[in-house]
Formats: sequence, C-alpha cells, structure tokens
Amino acid sequence: MQRRHSNNPIILDVSHHQGIINWKEIKNTSVKGVYIKLTEGGTFVDPRSYENYIGAKNAGLRVGFYHYAHCTNSPEKEAAFFIAQLGQMKLDLPPCLDLEEDKKKSKEFVSHFAISWLEHVHKTTGIKPIVYTNYHFAKTFFTNEISKYPLWVARYSAANRQGGMQHPGELSQWQRWAMFQYTDSGRVKGISTNVDINEMDCSFFKEVTTNLSMTNNTKGPFVYSKGDRGLGVKQIQQNLLALGFSLPKFGADGFYGDELIAAVKKFQNRYDLFSDGIAGADTLPRLVKEVNNLNNLV
Repeated sequence: MQRRHSNNPIILDVSHHQGIINWKEIKNTSVKGVYIKLTEGGTFVDPRSYENYIGAKNAGLRVGFYHYAHCTNSPEKEAAFFIAQLGQMKLDLPPCLDLEEDKKKSKEFVSHFAISWLEHVHKTTGIKPIVYTNYHFAKTFFTNEISKYPLWVARYSAANRQGGMQHPGELSQWQRWAMFQYTDSGRVKGISTNVDINEMDCSFFKEVTTNLSMTNNTKGPFVYSKGDRGLGVKQIQQNLLALGFSLPKFGADGFYGDELIAAVKKFQNRYDLFSDGIAGADTLPRLVKEVNNLNNLV
C-alpha cells in the first residue's frame, strides 16, 4: 500500500474518552476533519457525539461518524441503529464501520458481518461507507470480498514493517488505503488527552467531500426545524430539559414538533437570541455552552 504524503489532510477521530474538546483551538491547527464515535453495538450512543458534531461543524471541519461493531449481533440491526441515531446530521465524510474484535468467530463469520453492515448502510443512505480496523485484524479476519469498500487502517508499531512508519504494510485485499491511522497517542491543541491521528489519502478526500457536498440537503449543517427527527433533535430536547425548560407532553422523543419550537423560543428569549424556534448556527452552540456551564457547577 502507499506511503504517507505531505499533501494528505489530517483527520482526527474522537469519542467521549477525549472529554470536552476546545474546537475553536483545533480550528487554528492543520486538522481538516474529524470522525466522531456515534454508536456501539445495538444500544450505546456516545454521550458526546452531538456536542462534538456541533463543535466540529462550527470550527469548519469536515465531519464523519463511526460505529463500533459487535460482530455477534445482527449486522442489519446494528446498521439500522447507527442510521437512526444519525438522523438529520449532515455528513462530510463517509459513514464508517469500526470492526476490530473477532469475538472468537471465524474469518468468514466476521467478514460476513462486515459486508452485511456496509451493504445495509450503503443501500439505505446512498453513501458508500468505509471500514476501519487494524492491520493485523484485516490480515487475519477479512476476506477479499470486503475490499470493494475503502479501508481505514491502523498500525502504530514498527515491528515487522520493512517500510518503517511511513506506510502500514501490504495487504492482499487492498492495494491502497483511504485513511491511515499512524498513532493513537497524538497531541493536538484543544484536546487534553491523547488522540488518534490519521492521514486521509488526498485524492480520496477530494472525491468524497465533493460527492457528499452535492448529496447533502440544502438546509445546512447547523439548522434543525419543524419536522426534523433523530439524535440531533433528541440532544436539543435533552439539553433544554437539563436547563429547566419544559417539554411536558413529548419529552425527548427526537421529533421537532410544536412543543419543542415553543421551548426553543423560550431559550432564545432568555439568552437574547433571535426568537424563531429554529435551532440554528447561533442557538445550537449557545445551548451546548449553557449545558457545559451547568455541568461545571455540579
């Protein structure tokens, strides 16, 4: 597979393990995009996924989401769970399957799970997803069939690598990588912990960001309004409830209806924002800021 190149954009991947991220500081670095953990298995939603999404979008970064898989579950159900939580959030980078545990299953079993998940997401969203794993897992548990989906490969150790740290090595299934995670102990301004750092192949980056910019709807990444549904809407509701605003009939049901519009207007009035009931580029970050302030007082 190819070597790293200075023209390749730097992409981070983050989850709740990175804590509160200062996206404004990251905006002033060389980072061009971020993959955010959204879901795991069939029930877990990363508690910082929505905050990270809003922060990264406001920093002008390209954003994608990944799902950490448990291959002993139904791949279709895990894929449907990921898509449901994605909701109205706008992708700049392809959705990603993170598969790195074999659960004591065979190569054929693991590969079948991966292909089924990837195909389900591809057919449902119309976006060709990518698969993340480490070099040795790919070599051991992936069949050639999976190579129709782009590879995001992780490898940090220099052991048994003739080419050193500049490329991950060779795999029979893929001739090239779409993204290479070359360290899990990177340090980036704005993140207090170690963080995974990746290079995305520059031609792949150009291709996917151009294609996705044409397929995303025209409402823009920061706007939620009447009729929207999904994780983004549910997080707005949960944040409003945490701040003491009332949603007595529907609560955090993930649907942007009249009750939520009224609560958003009350929030906007309290903080001297334009009161239109639409959660947009001014309202969303202010909502996150006030919830963070509340949590810091607890």
